[in-house]
Amino acid sequence: MTDHRPTSETGSRLTYRGAARRLQILEVASERFLEEGYAGVSVDQIIAEVGGSKTNVYKQFGGKQGLFLAVVQNLSDAFIHDLEHIDLRDQAPEQGLRTLAKVLLAILLQDKHLAFQRLIIAESNRFPEMGRVWLESGPQRTRKVVASYLQQQQEQGHLHVNDPLRAALFFHDMITFNPVHLAMLGIGYDADALNGFIDDAITTFLQGHLPRN
Repeated sequence: MTDHRPTSETGSRLTYRGAARRLQILEVASERFLEEGYAGVSVDQIIAEVGGSKTNVYKQFGGKQGLFLAVVQNLSDAFIHDLEHIDLRDQAPEQGLRTLAKVLLAILLQDKHLAFQRLIIAESNRFPEMGRVWLESGPQRTRKVVASYLQQQQEQGHLHVNDPLRAALFFHDMITFNPVHLAMLGIGYDADALNGFIDDAITTFLQGHLPRN
């Protein structure tokens, strides 16, 4: 009997093409959802831009809602990438926290992320599952990055942190809440004001977490 299974080379090519196609669909869908919201976009619109068949989208994502959840996951992964790849091993607490704060705010205050945040808020009531995906893929991962650094500094004796993940939540929210929400309203900090805000937040945070003599 002849074996009609593809060779590993052919299989690799098909896998590569499939992955590239999936990414193309996600990129176009991301642009459309960010610009027009969930209700304003149809699968037909996306197919009209990327080509191919509607069946392929349903096969890969299970429909419009599945595609939307995949977009949320993909955008979250892209936004957090730089933060998860910072090397803070040689940075003392004040310097390390400042690096984390600046990288984090550089991500969150970019126009594309602000549009993403607005989309999440607008659709969270309609899609509770989307809110869960965003929470786990975005804020919770960000806090784990901060918690990992705090844990390291605790182990080295530079900080006193009973619960690194809880402390990371406080630091994350201190740094992000006001700048991000003002930016979403079109009221941004200028560079000097933002640096001053970061400095004040770090000073406040460290007062509660420096080692006690």
